[in-house]
Amino acid sequence: MKVLFIGFADLVHPWYDDFLEAIDGKHSVELYDPSSPLIPQFQDVQVVVDQGGWGSREMVDAAVTSGVKLWQVIGTGLNHLDVKHILERKLPLANTPGVYSGIALAEHVLFLMLCFAKNLDVSRNNIRSGIFYHPMNEELCGRTLGLIGFGGSSRALAARAWPMGMRILAIDVLDVSRAVQAEYHLDFFGNTADLGKLLRESDYLSVHIPLTAKTQKLIHQESFRQMKPSAVLINAARGEIVDEVALIDALRAGKIRGAGLDVFSNEPLDSDHPLLHMENVIATPHLAGGTRGTSRRRGKAAAENVFCIAEGQSPLHLVTSYDT
Repeated sequence: MKVLFIGFADLVHPWYDDFLEAIDGKHSVELYDPSSPLIPQFQDVQVVVDQGGWGSREMVDAAVTSGVKLWQVIGTGLNHLDVKHILERKLPLANTPGVYSGIALAEHVLFLMLCFAKNLDVSRNNIRSGIFYHPMNEELCGRTLGLIGFGGSSRALAARAWPMGMRILAIDVLDVSRAVQAEYHLDFFGNTADLGKLLRESDYLSVHIPLTAKTQKLIHQESFRQMKPSAVLINAARGEIVDEVALIDALRAGKIRGAGLDVFSNEPLDSDHPLLHMENVIATPHLAGGTRGTSRRRGKAAAENVFCIAEGQSPLHLVTSYDT
């Protein structure tokens, strides 16, 4: 069976390599060439593997015309992809949900939290200036962690934060059983109507939801008014979930202590962007999920769906609705 792998920019490796390793030579895989004519590359293709979900509408139409049986996204978020168009064309669509990148994201969020708790930037500046024994740091133990969304990455973070002595609050649009709440030691679980509780009580507020029309600018000016002045916002989900202008204003005014950001409204950031020049911001270049572990797990999941199609079985993690 023929598989077409659409790589993303200059980040094809190791994602492509790990997918090939998982396929193990059982099917023919070709790497899409953006410099060659588009339509011939889709001829006889049965599965398209789209790294990151950046495929164009023209690609989708070519896939439908060629009889592609599955559009497989290597990634969780689908905000770059015209999901509505794919579903309207009745092209089966699957992604690799948060559980496959959950470990990487959880570790990165924990890293950002520790950077604030242990005053990383101030400490680095002090030792270079010969200043020892300052500043006084804090502990994560006893602090409250608020989780907006309780999917794969959020659960992986909860599993790591609770043993450190943190109190954990979470909300999600989907209900979570009492047993799961107990498994992850949640002190509180609610729905989106309970966002205010997380804003008011969290010392660290971490975003773990997809970007949709409903979640765009979910965290806005009024949200920062409700947060503690000592609170830190962590966002490794999607930049547009947070109103960036309101965030900058809140940081400048001291309405919150700081922000740990791996994602931004427009990427890459201009070198003069305010968030890159604020002492109370720790920024990383959208790499929280980018570990070799994530690459291998996602590659294996995509390969398993190729095997499902080859064997006439229904693929896993199908996307069946367009969330607006």
